[in-house]
Amino acid sequence: MSSEDSTVPFGPSQGNRADAPPPASSWGSFRLLARVGEGGFGEVYRAWDPHLQREVALKLLLPGAVTGEAEYEAMLREARAMASVHHPNIVPVYGIDRQNGRVGFWTDFVHGKTLATLLRTQGKFGAREAASIGLDVAKALSAVHRAGLLHRDIKAENVMREEGGRILLMDFGLSSGGKHQTFVAGTPNYMAPELFRGAQNTIATDMYALGVLLYYLVAGEYPAPLSGLSASEVLSRLEQRKPLADMRPDLPDSLLRTITTAIDLDPIKRFASAGQIVSALAESLGASPQAEFVTPPSNDLPKGRRRVKILGGIAIVAALAAGFAAWRGFLPQRFRTNSEPTSVSSGTTYDQFQKAQDLLLRSYKQSNVAGAVKGFQEVLAADPSFALAHARLGLAYFIQYRNSHDPKLLDMAQQSTGRAMNLDPNLAPPYITLSRIAATQGQTALAMQQAQKALSLDPRSAEAYGALAEVYAAQGKDQDAIGAYQKAIDLAPDDWRWPVRLGNEEIGNGNLKDSIAQFQRGVDLAQDNAIAYYDLGVADMQADQMDEARKNLETALKIEPTANGYSALGSVFLLNHQYERAAEMYRRSIDLNPASYNAWGNLALAYSWSGELLEKSESAYRKAIALAEAEHEKNRDDPELLVALADFYASIGNSGAANPLLRQALALAPDNLYVAYEAGETYEALGQRDKAIPLIARAVANGYHAYEVERNPDLAALRADPAFATALHGAGKKK
Repeated sequence: MSSEDSTVPFGPSQGNRADAPPPASSWGSFRLLARVGEGGFGEVYRAWDPHLQREVALKLLLPGAVTGEAEYEAMLREARAMASVHHPNIVPVYGIDRQNGRVGFWTDFVHGKTLATLLRTQGKFGAREAASIGLDVAKALSAVHRAGLLHRDIKAENVMREEGGRILLMDFGLSSGGKHQTFVAGTPNYMAPELFRGAQNTIATDMYALGVLLYYLVAGEYPAPLSGLSASEVLSRLEQRKPLADMRPDLPDSLLRTITTAIDLDPIKRFASAGQIVSALAESLGASPQAEFVTPPSNDLPKGRRRVKILGGIAIVAALAAGFAAWRGFLPQRFRTNSEPTSVSSGTTYDQFQKAQDLLLRSYKQSNVAGAVKGFQEVLAADPSFALAHARLGLAYFIQYRNSHDPKLLDMAQQSTGRAMNLDPNLAPPYITLSRIAATQGQTALAMQQAQKALSLDPRSAEAYGALAEVYAAQGKDQDAIGAYQKAIDLAPDDWRWPVRLGNEEIGNGNLKDSIAQFQRGVDLAQDNAIAYYDLGVADMQADQMDEARKNLETALKIEPTANGYSALGSVFLLNHQYERAAEMYRRSIDLNPASYNAWGNLALAYSWSGELLEKSESAYRKAIALAEAEHEKNRDDPELLVALADFYASIGNSGAANPLLRQALALAPDNLYVAYEAGETYEALGQRDKAIPLIARAVANGYHAYEVERNPDLAALRADPAFATALHGAGKKK
């Protein structure tokens, strides 16, 4: 932040004189030296950091701007993302904290002026000056995108020229690409037309904003002033905007083309990446863009919580729709890139690489992944320029991150991926890893762009089609996902991952027979693969093939004991009315994962169905409630969590707590068959059969597992009720 510039990142300046005396003398340990700006969300101060003994720009939100712990945690994630993107054209962020009832974060205090101030004082920019500024901004934006983030508020007020001439991009973290957006993102004059139609921010919208910035610098006005207009008025105004060539006919054709392409109304016709704008602007300056090393950040973003499948009150930790095996590992069947690596200097190095890659292919064992990490590190110690080894090391770190949720591993994954991309920008694997990172963060548009980039670089990459399938699945495009997984199988028929993931997609669509066939194929391809046996066992259970389910789950546990495996096997025993063995399996699951509210709920159910351990059942339910309520505080709108919690409360007779949770879950997910079934079962437990029957009938008639109704002793009276048979018939399925 500049002491000469009153424009602040929270909104338009209120006209205060720069360097005004601060209303308070301190914030926490910081000494406030002067208020240099304020806006609708807060104030910016020139402050003194006593710990680091330097001036900083301290940005304080207004009191009450952050209303709860969840919102602060979201802001904290954004600040961490900001702090970990290192680039010479990005203002570094040093920290974030809450003091004196206000949230603030602090950055480098930059002595300089924003481009908005420069435009006001010196007038329109010349072609070379604007292109040079755009080149630096585009390089900074490229670093942001490679880190899996979006800027979402590029504008003249957020770009500064330091006193020494360096161009700095500011405040991208205020509107980063996470699912939970803490700040209002975007300035109307810079917003792409699709945003006014309700679309989400993407790389294409950042490209548009950068184009508007360049237009503004050379024209002195916006392509079409949009502030204060309705969405329909905005779109009409954009269609009538002034061609830049009419306003600045003196600009070189190359710069005109660059700006015109960047602000095309059709996002598909814009530049696909900031790197493409770098190349175009370098051409305008008569130079060649230099590759630069970018250190991607550690994004402490929301963890992709593996959802559970609760079947008839039985929490089966089935990564079926989500895929227990999903994202456990991605690498091609063979060593292949678009161009053969020039950095493999010896057969020994290549042999080491192959051994590490073979271990990573068997990523269903964590020990194999650890061995792969060590192997790639040894390869890179011998040859630091081996781009594909950097890419594979990044992948291995990412797999470890998915297993442990340690944000340091995500940071390491992104750093290695960034090194690979800088050494060889034509490698597909780094883009695949970035696609997966974006997909786990819910950024499906960004994930799709990265997957498509990988396919453009290597159209025969099975793993790129696997990444594409995962994005389709996240978007709810199930048939497209199935087609992409089938393409991956066609390209790499000996790779266990693709039939297993296709099986997960098929089971999510209710195609049990097809899913079992795919899981069996995965088992045949990798017979020491506990994940494939686990998925096959849970599919068998849903197909009511209990003996096969037991055998496959026992095999999975023999290979690798896991909490999920014991929970699923316990559910097999429970549905076969072997309550003592079921309780034993659930206790083993809890030993491995004592924080699982589902495992505690399952254990309580086993005690309850036994008819002999009711006191233990209530104790286990209360433990499940405590754990589920703790999760509920973090995630208020998860319908599956809500119905699980409602079931626990109903099981101890607390209808007052259960009923509102059921209503909320059904309102949030009216078409979710699992939620409908679980809510119906809970209503039956509460003695509200008139509500239970239509929900259970609708779920079963539309493909939910009928064996659960038939094997659940708590539903015996409902099954015998003639109204249930009538409801099933009316829902399109005969009893």
